[in-house]
Amino acid sequence: MEQLKYVIEDKTIAYLLGENNFTNDESAILELIKNAYDAGALNVHLVFSEGMLKIIDDGIGLNENDIRKLWMHVGKSEKKYDILDANNHQRVLAGSKGVGRFAMARIGGKISIYSKKENSEAIIWETDWNVSQIKKDIHNTTTGTTIIIEQLREKWGKSKINNLVDYLSRTYNDNAMKIFIEHSDYNGIVSSYLPKAELGINCLSYIRIKYDSINHILTTDIDSDEFENSAQQYCPGVNLNRQTIVTNIFNEFDGSKEYDLNDDELKSRLTDLGDFSGEFLFSVKPNRLEIEKFLYKHRGPQQTISGGVVLYRNAFSIALYEGKKDWLQFGKRSRISPAAASHPTGAWRVRENQIAGKVEIDKERNAVLLDLSNRQGLDENIYYELFVRIILTGIAEFERYRQGIIRLIDKKNKKESKVVETPVSDKIAKNPKAIPQLSEKETHQLIAEIKTFRQEQQVARQEKEDVEKQYKYDVQILNVLATVGLKASAIAHEMKNDRNIISGNIDSIITALKDYEMWEKLNSPECTDKAYKNVPDLLNKNKEKCIKILRFMNIMLSQIEKNQFNPQTYCVKSILDKINNTWKTDYAWVEIHLDVDANINYLISEDVFQVIFDNLILNSIQQNDRKDHLDIYVKVALDNNILHLSYSDNGKGLDKKYKDNPMKILEVHETTRQNGHGLGMWIVNNTIKMAKGEIKNIDGSDGFQVTFTIGGV
Repeated sequence: MEQLKYVIEDKTIAYLLGENNFTNDESAILELIKNAYDAGALNVHLVFSEGMLKIIDDGIGLNENDIRKLWMHVGKSEKKYDILDANNHQRVLAGSKGVGRFAMARIGGKISIYSKKENSEAIIWETDWNVSQIKKDIHNTTTGTTIIIEQLREKWGKSKINNLVDYLSRTYNDNAMKIFIEHSDYNGIVSSYLPKAELGINCLSYIRIKYDSINHILTTDIDSDEFENSAQQYCPGVNLNRQTIVTNIFNEFDGSKEYDLNDDELKSRLTDLGDFSGEFLFSVKPNRLEIEKFLYKHRGPQQTISGGVVLYRNAFSIALYEGKKDWLQFGKRSRISPAAASHPTGAWRVRENQIAGKVEIDKERNAVLLDLSNRQGLDENIYYELFVRIILTGIAEFERYRQGIIRLIDKKNKKESKVVETPVSDKIAKNPKAIPQLSEKETHQLIAEIKTFRQEQQVARQEKEDVEKQYKYDVQILNVLATVGLKASAIAHEMKNDRNIISGNIDSIITALKDYEMWEKLNSPECTDKAYKNVPDLLNKNKEKCIKILRFMNIMLSQIEKNQFNPQTYCVKSILDKINNTWKTDYAWVEIHLDVDANINYLISEDVFQVIFDNLILNSIQQNDRKDHLDIYVKVALDNNILHLSYSDNGKGLDKKYKDNPMKILEVHETTRQNGHGLGMWIVNNTIKMAKGEIKNIDGSDGFQVTFTIGGV
């Protein structure tokens, strides 16, 4: 049988794999720089002149055989994983597809390559993308390659050259080969955009992450110089300058509803992903009031680093992940969770403009992170999703560390009381004509008082903005829950008049069936042997569900009554007994044990207890729904007008991902349940904070336990 081969016109190949295959001219030039890097070049020069670009490298060069057997064979590449260059430096080769040479077609219409390989004759290869030819070059004696691109498709002016320099500085991640650019508006070497981290100079915090794929461990190291030494007195036990957090990624991701993977599949993919690392430079620019309020050490770094986070595969970045695309979705994260770092319960997120950095992967070690066919990005498959989430887990550890410090410092601001005496201003306010009679001392005092007024105005304005941001964030979340609740209550109101029909319908149906002499027949063995045809059993189950619906309606209607939100002096035990009776009715397998003195009375709105304990009890039930019996213990004591409360159950306790940091369950959307919303414990914490209380401790090692206070300053 005759074998057939495709025949493709040179100009068509040049268009498809060159002009049409690269998103911009800069990425096409980068492809040619990669070729020089793979050839072991120590230096590559880009020389721009009128209508022409020369790319000159001192690599190993090409000979006639290379041109005929490799260069002209589209899609063929004999490049290995790595080489050693002339300086004995290991290089992981960037190319492998055998199509990068067509990048020249994106840049210009006429190409000439002058190349010489050691112990071989020099050659000249030329093409206009219609006809290609090769000939010997008897004048060339220097090893290396020079590419001359003429009939440039774009004008390379100052702006375009500056874009190229910026692009190459972000996309090249090695110092084994130097890149020089010569142009009428630029003459110099391309340096890396991400400098060595210098705290206080180009960043305020430096974050390093390292993923161990064998053990599924992510290590996050943080170095910080953000806060004054005086902040330490408000942060006992916290190192303000250095922190290392070790996270078990399997425990962190296990049971996540984002991935349809069982335990073995998740472990396998986390292992296959391979080791990788990253480093990030974090900076903010606080204003003067924020510096005083949170004891910041700097007004911001002396040098601003821009460029986002770049993803490098060995020496070069991957297209579309060179820092301009927010591929880690910092913007989306901060929009979903816009809380300020001082927010008492909301999760602060790093903003896009506050962080720059790089993540480094390897061609073989991270082979599951696949290139798209056009080499302009990655296949965003399950491995990519896990990869991104691991990186963001490290970022979240930094966010949690920094926010924890700021929250502790912020406590001092709530305790400080300002006593301002303004006798001179009072005097002038009563009698403005007294200004000329002021003594020199009184004049200076009046000036000082005016400055104090202005400062207080600024502080008040800032505090107002902080409060607005805080409650805007809370309202965003609570509005969603409130809307759901209002819909449910509206339906409950509509059905209120039908409750007698709902509760009595089943009995009426049974009575009717008896009157029609059908009931005994329906109870016979032949009519009850199959569950889906067992009418008496179906009616009985339906009756049970109707009773639950009626209870739900009663709860909905009672808990949204206005008097629930009015502060009154309540007997704490009575409120808890009421909550206990409500849950005991629907969940016979749950027993709530109350240890509270009947003489404890407290000024509070009833909804505070309902919100806190309904969410705690619901969490206990949902986490232990496979148990036959669950015991819940609630203990309350009153000391110096502060309620001290303890809640615990004998269930399975917290998931293993929270073993090292149980307080993490208080964060927004933090959940391990497949259909959980992750708001229950956040609502508990938020409600306790609004009641001037604080969660003191959470323990999930032997059942679940939380201790907290209500009331106080």
